[in-house]
Amino acid sequence: MKYVISRTFKFEAAHRLWKDYTGKCINNHGHSWLIKVHLEGESLDEKDMLIDFQELKVLKAWIDENLDHASLLWENDPMCQYIKASGQRIYVTKKNPTSEHIAEIVLSEAIRLFENTRIKVQCVEVNETCTTGAKIIP
Repeated sequence: MKYVISRTFKFEAAHRLWKDYTGKCINNHGHSWLIKVHLEGESLDEKDMLIDFQELKVLKAWIDENLDHASLLWENDPMCQYIKASGQRIYVTKKNPTSEHIAEIVLSEAIRLFENTRIKVQCVEVNETCTTGAKIIP
C-alpha cells in the first residue's frame, strides 16, 4: 500500500522568457502561481501520518523568502542588472523561468526538505495561470 499526501502553496511573482524566445511572454509580466507538492511513502509514523501537514510549512517559508513578489529571471537576461540595481526582489534561474523550470527548482527544494528513508517526493505541479501548468516527476 502506498500513501500520497499533497499540499498547495500560492505566491505572486513576475517573470519573462528571454532565452531563445520570441512570443508575448518575452515581456515581463506577473502571475498568481500555484505549486502543489505530492509526497509518498509506504509506512506511516507513530502519529499514523506520512508527514504532519504542519511540517510542510518550511517549503512555504522557502517559497515566500525566494519567489514571492520577486522577478524570476534567467541568469543571462539583461533585465537582471536593472532589477538588482533598483533593489527589487529577484530570483535568478539557470534556465528560462518557465513553469517547467520553476517545477524543477521547487522539486529540488522539496527533495532537500522532505525526502528520507520513508518519504519520497512523488511530483511537483506548478500552475502559472488557472489553465496552464507543468508537472515534474523525479
